[in-house]
Amino acid sequence: MKHILKMEDGRIEPIKDLMSSEKEFALRRIFVDEEMGGAKNLTFGYARFEPKTSYHKKHIHPNTEEVFYILSGKGIGGVGETSEEVEIVKGDTVWVPRGAVHWLYNPFDEACEILFAYTSPSLESAGYEIVE
Repeated sequence: MKHILKMEDGRIEPIKDLMSSEKEFALRRIFVDEEMGGAKNLTFGYARFEPKTSYHKKHIHPNTEEVFYILSGKGIGGVGETSEEVEIVKGDTVWVPRGAVHWLYNPFDEACEILFAYTSPSLESAGYEIVE
């Protein structure tokens, strides 16, 4: 089991609602979860939302809490059913309570890179339901 991981060590997990073509996608890599490291209460990863293409639809994770941090770039998103959309920029942290509606998209000219963590041992166990 590896405890120190490089970017290329991450398991690629496509975000299916962002895969409209080979050029329109968001790259997601999982570094720690039940499969990778045996985590019981954590999924940790990295995502890259490409410029002007990536739109992560309004969705919920009924079984987990989530937090993500903007490493670079910016996006537009929100948390909560009545939330206004806001610009989320490098250095911002977004907290998503269990079951809260949230979304993120990138209409800008540069990629938006994020680190994220779920309080569940896998993406599957977190649950994923589009609400649009």
